Amino acid sequence: MTYFEIYRSLQNRDHYVAVRAGDHREEAEGIRNSENLVFLRNIPDDENPRIAFDAEVAREHIDRDGFFAFAVTIEVRDHVS
Repeated sequence: MTYFEIYRSLQNRDHYVAVRAGDHREEAEGIRNSENLVFLRNIPDDENPRIAFDAEVAREHIDRDGFFAFAVTIEVRDHVS
């Protein structure tokens, strides 16, 4: 099974970047060594749906750009409208 490594921005807690585990291209290593990002967790590339993370979109961006940057904003609500 392959995994995505998820990193969170130190400057903006809503911003995240994903790379593939084991990817040693320049872009992925730059993410891992960035002073502006901190490792958050690994997510399996298993097609299970997740809030705010789409593996298919991530794969497309990583194949094209070497990484997948995305933002997540959680709003706590007391009721559904």
